[in-house]
Amino acid sequence: MIGSRMRELREASGMPLSRAAAESGWDKGHLSRVERGHTKPSRELIEWYDDSFGANQALVNQLTELDAAVRADRDMSQRDLRRHVQPVLLGGSVPIDHHPDDRAELVGETVPDGTQVRQDETFEKTWVIRNSGERPWCDRWLTRQGGAGTPGHLRSPHQAPVPDAAPGDLVTVTMSLQAPPQVGASTAYFKITDKAGRLYYPGLESPPIYCTIFTVYDL
Repeated sequence: MIGSRMRELREASGMPLSRAAAESGWDKGHLSRVERGHTKPSRELIEWYDDSFGANQALVNQLTELDAAVRADRDMSQRDLRRHVQPVLLGGSVPIDHHPDDRAELVGETVPDGTQVRQDETFEKTWVIRNSGERPWCDRWLTRQGGAGTPGHLRSPHQAPVPDAAPGDLVTVTMSLQAPPQVGASTAYFKITDKAGRLYYPGLESPPIYCTIFTVYDL
């Protein structure tokens, strides 16, 4: 996810990948792999993109949120293992009704990526999600990954309910978010969980649902 944001920032500035490699000191092939999500970027490279393309620490903030989400999920997994109350899949705890035939697909959203929003402005974001698997959904939540209330980050509730859905149904989840006071790009990440925050779709094969805006002084 960070790699795709890095690519968007570079392309929006009009800088070719070869020039970014020459100016940053990193190999062009390495930058390409990072932007395509095949290689994890170093913090130094993320900071270079932030500084070079005027992102105002947005990428570093995203890295901090994602690292916090990984740590929280790992800690929850370890607690569940000690208590022996939940099954474990691929090293991460999952809800008691988790099933491999369960699927979710994002089919529509409002507030497209890169929408300009004024500093501290509150806005509504809507996602339309299809139950594309073979299992019914009941008592599910769209849960923020990382710090929902961290100063300087895109602010949101911790969770929003996902309507119950039979296989094939479309559901709409609406959430009120608030732009940060800092000017620049910012992103909030969410995943479908149970009430306790356990992931229905753990692992990298299921990317998070997200909202990316660009905060401006005025429109």
